[in-house]
Amino acid sequence: MSRSLLRPALIWLLLLLLGVVGIALQDYTIQRDRFVQDTSIVHRMLSQKAVQHEAVLATLSALSHPPAPERLFPSLQPALPQLEAIGRLQGDTWHGSSPSPAAMSGALEYARQTNHRVVFPGGDPATYWLVDPSGWSILLNAEKLLPREDIPHTLSAVELSLPSGPLNLLAAALPQSSLSLTLARSKPLGAVSQPFTLHTVHVVTPASWPWGPWLTWFLTSAALVVGWTLWQRARAYALREQEQSRLAAIGRLNTLGEMAAGIAHELNQPLTAILAQTGAAQRLLDDPDEQPQVRRALQATSGQARRAAEILERLRALMAHGTPAERTVLDPDKLIASLRFLRESELTRAGIRLTWHNESPAARVVGDRVALEQILHNLVQNAADALASCPAPRILDIRGRADRACYEFTVRDNGPGIPAETLPRIFEPFYTTRNQGMGLGLTLCETLAGTMDGRLHIQNHAERGVCATLSLPLYFARQGTGGSDRHEEPEPSP
Repeated sequence: MSRSLLRPALIWLLLLLLGVVGIALQDYTIQRDRFVQDTSIVHRMLSQKAVQHEAVLATLSALSHPPAPERLFPSLQPALPQLEAIGRLQGDTWHGSSPSPAAMSGALEYARQTNHRVVFPGGDPATYWLVDPSGWSILLNAEKLLPREDIPHTLSAVELSLPSGPLNLLAAALPQSSLSLTLARSKPLGAVSQPFTLHTVHVVTPASWPWGPWLTWFLTSAALVVGWTLWQRARAYALREQEQSRLAAIGRLNTLGEMAAGIAHELNQPLTAILAQTGAAQRLLDDPDEQPQVRRALQATSGQARRAAEILERLRALMAHGTPAERTVLDPDKLIASLRFLRESELTRAGIRLTWHNESPAARVVGDRVALEQILHNLVQNAADALASCPAPRILDIRGRADRACYEFTVRDNGPGIPAETLPRIFEPFYTTRNQGMGLGLTLCETLAGTMDGRLHIQNHAERGVCATLSLPLYFARQGTGGSDRHEEPEPSP
C-alpha cells in the first residue's frame, strides 16, 4: 500500500474501531438496563404474590368464626391458582382440604415460639407449606406463581430458591459460545415469611449484537475518511500550486534582477559614448543662426541620456550592493520536506527517485529561507533536466551534513555529467548549453549563496553524474547569563 493510502486507511481503522467499541458499549448498557428492569418486574410480581399469601393467612387468623377449610378451599382456589390446599391445626386435630403433613406440628410450634410465619417443603419439589402461628396453613405451588407468558422475553432463565431446593420457573438452554456474555442478578422476595431468592440470567449472544449500527458506522466512517482524504488532497494541491507560484514569482524576480544587472553593465558604455559625442557637438556648433536651437536640443538629449545612465547605475548598484535579506535559523529537514512536497510528484512522473539523508539531524543552518529554497530548486531542476535523457534508474540524491563551522547540502545525480570544456564557464551570466536556457540560473545561485556568506561548488562526480555542494554558515547556540540558553546567529563574514 502506498504512503498516500496508508494514512487514510489507518485513520479509518481507528475511527471504525472506536465506533464499534462505542456502539457495543452503548448496546451493552441498553441490554443490561433492560435486563435489570425486567428482573425488577418479575421480582415485584412474585413479591406481590408472596405478600398476598400472608394477607390470606392474616385474614383467616382474624376471623372469629372462620369457615371450614374444606368449604373455604374451593372459593379461594380460583383467585389463587397457586393454592394447592388449606388447613387448620387446632390442638391435635387437623382440619383441611388435604391430609395433614407430618411436619405440621413441629412447624406450628416453631411459628408460635418465634411469632412469625414459617415455611417447610411440601410433598412436591415445587410446593411448600406456609404456616401461621394461629394454626392456619396453606400449601402453595411455586410453578403457578408466575405464568410463562408473563415472564419478559429478555430473560434467558428464571430460578426461585425454595425450601426444597431451586425451582426453574424458566429454564432455557444457555449457549456455551466463548463470544457470549452472561448477565446474572439475584434478589430475595419482599415478603418476611417467604424470603426466597430470585435468580435471573440473560445471555448476550452474537445474534443480539448491534450488527445494523455497526454496518451503518462502517459505511459512514468510510465516507468520512474518503471525504477528508479528498479534501486534504485538494488542499495540498492548492497549497502546492500556491507555493510553486510563489517560488516561480521569486525566481522570475531574481532572474529579472540578474538580467537588469547585466543590461545595466552592457548599456553603460554606449550611454557614456552618447554623452561624449553630444558634448563634442556642442563645442563644434558655430552657426549663429541655428546655434541656440541646436544647443537646446543637444542639452535636452544630454540631460535625458545622463538621467538614463544614473537610473541604470542605481539599479546595478542595488543588485550588486543592495541590503541583504534577513537571515534566520533554518531546519534542513524542513527545507527538504518543502522541496519534496513541491517537486517529488513531478520527479516521480519523470521516473526520477528523489532521496534525502541528513547526517547531522540536530544541526541548523543560518540563511535567507527564500534564497536557499531558490538555490535548491535550481539545482534540483538542473539535475532533472540532465536526467531526462538518461535510461533508468534515474536517481537524484540530496544529502546534508555539518562540517566544522559550515553546513553542506550536496545534490548529486547519476546523469551524463558536464562536459570538461563547459565546466569552467557554468557560472558565467547568459552562458548556456540548452536551447531554451537563459544562462542565468547558476549565476543567480552563486550570487544568492554569496549574499548569505555561502559558497556553491559544482563538479563532475568520480563515478557518474554531477555533484553540487552548497556550503552555508552553521548555527551555534551560546550560553547566556543567568543559566538560560540564548540563541545567536553568527556574524556575517566580511
